[in-house]
Amino acid sequence: MYSSLYGGPWSLPAKWAIPVGLALSASVALAQENAGVVAPILKYRSVFSQYQGFSEQPVAPWRETNDTVESIGGWQVYAREAQQPDPADKPTATPGNKGMPSDHGSTP
Repeated sequence: MYSSLYGGPWSLPAKWAIPVGLALSASVALAQENAGVVAPILKYRSVFSQYQGFSEQPVAPWRETNDTVESIGGWQVYAREAQQPDPADKPTATPGNKGMPSDHGSTP
């Protein structure tokens, strides 16, 4: 049934007996070492506790809104603002990490 290549039917359990035994003895020793330590009290706080549902926004008169947009520079200001990268999105460069060359993986 089993060839000598695998070492017989008991070779797999025998191979795992020592690592499992060592792990169990380490965990028992750690449990005995920390027997007098009291576990900290955990407090549960739901992620939904500060959730604010949808609420209607007051509607401003459209002429006043258009005048406000015009006074700050019009739609071009919004377009420039949208094209600026967010400070959090900038990749951080580390010394020695220059990345892959542009021709990586290509063949001429």
